[in-house]
Amino acid sequence: MDISKSQLTISHLKMICQLAESETVKEAAQALFISQPALTNRIREAEKRLNSQLFYRRGRRIYMSNAGKRLLVSAKKILQELARVEHDISRLTHGVEQVLRISMPHYANFSWLPDVLKGFSLSYPQIELEITSQSPVKPLQALHNHDVDVALISSAKAELEIDAEQYVAKVITKDELVACLSKQHQKSDQPFLMPEDFADQTYVTNSTEAETEREYELFFKPAGVIPPKVLQVGFNDAILALVKANIGVSIFSQRQLIRYLPDASLTTCRLGETGLPVFWHVVYRKHDHIIAPAEKLFSLLSQHYN
Repeated sequence: MDISKSQLTISHLKMICQLAESETVKEAAQALFISQPALTNRIREAEKRLNSQLFYRRGRRIYMSNAGKRLLVSAKKILQELARVEHDISRLTHGVEQVLRISMPHYANFSWLPDVLKGFSLSYPQIELEITSQSPVKPLQALHNHDVDVALISSAKAELEIDAEQYVAKVITKDELVACLSKQHQKSDQPFLMPEDFADQTYVTNSTEAETEREYELFFKPAGVIPPKVLQVGFNDAILALVKANIGVSIFSQRQLIRYLPDASLTTCRLGETGLPVFWHVVYRKHDHIIAPAEKLFSLLSQHYN
């Protein structure tokens, strides 16, 4: 494919992304800081270059055609990568030679972060670590797409099933998923909880999207049980505030709860009679510029992850 034959510009890509978020051309034009006629002309120009209709109207509202939806998928990726490149180049001019992107699930314990960052910068002052939680649902896919270089993954398995020719996976530590309840909760004195114990509960979580190797896959789904009411809250502190108030229950990893458990109003219960263990892994791509710093990162995490 000859990229020199591309028909569209960055302005066209920004246009398609903004129109996808807007109900009318007028609304999109205002967001792009251009006039409505200018945006209309830009749409016509893109459609002429592609020889395909990207939008159609119903009254004042605009709707994206299948061709427009296809363009939108690539436009988002291209603009995200462009923003990333611009950001990286800006840092390169300030002495940073490499950016190592690390995917961390938002339910991870971050108490280790300061010590790990300090230790890593001593060994690799020219490499900047960038922590992201934007790829928690499919971290291996993010690695495959080169969106991240290293992923921190929790799994019920001590050994991950990965392509050993492309990736390295190493266990940092063993952990356990536990139910977190208010001490006022009627089930707080039980030694363990079964999936059925959640069948009449409000479940508080930071994501309603089922994440790989977490409580939905490992605990609820095998038993065919889903809590009747799921309350999504984006912050762990907020989740625990609701749990303490006995508004709902949640599930965390034990290590994630270390700094919260001294709170006398909270308690935990095992999931199932034997518990629900999980293992934390570091996974990284086998690229020359990634292997050495990723090995150092794994060593530091093994020392400080708790």
